[in-house]
Amino acid sequence: MISEDEQAKLRFELANANLQSISRAQGIYLTTLLTYICLVWATYLTGTGEAHVVGLELKMQAVWQVTPFITMVLILAVIGTLNASLVAWAEANDAGSALFGSRFRSLFEIDTHKNVIDYITLLQIHPRGPTQRPHEPHRKQQSFFTRLPHLTFPILFLIILLTSYWAVYQSWRGSCTFVAIGAICSAVQTVFSMRPMWRWIKRFSGASQDDDVYN
Repeated sequence: MISEDEQAKLRFELANANLQSISRAQGIYLTTLLTYICLVWATYLTGTGEAHVVGLELKMQAVWQVTPFITMVLILAVIGTLNASLVAWAEANDAGSALFGSRFRSLFEIDTHKNVIDYITLLQIHPRGPTQRPHEPHRKQQSFFTRLPHLTFPILFLIILLTSYWAVYQSWRGSCTFVAIGAICSAVQTVFSMRPMWRWIKRFSGASQDDDVYN
């Protein structure tokens, strides 16, 4: 039998490894999703009529037909990692408090696989805003500028959903099968996006740190 200190260390190592694996997967899915969305709109807006995806040359009509399915898979994967990270963060925080004697202030402290959204949320508009903002878990009300990062994911999700529905609209000139599949895929990602978007918007509206939207 190992000692209690070794058990606490092992528990934290496992919890941290699990958290890092989820964060790494989230970064991959987000990067892939953002790259694909940028590629689709760049091809459409420049009017080239062809998109180059993984070495393949695809007609724009074909790209529109497969876009709802691709965005559905990727956005569901991102939502899944967001939900999983909350569970993993709670376990890592509990294990860390048992090992170090105190809880971590934020996920940013121990996440070693930060993605582009993590850095975007650190952008600030207020010219006199401090670069280093201490985490205050019991703070009931935050300033407007402090709450702005909560809109990052809702805006991203709206762009993705609008892209998916626009793809269905563009597919009307093609096969009815692709239109039906695209409509179903768009509806699925809309349904699963409502919960996280509602949580982020409520955080932006000023929900306290004790509110369920932070759990």
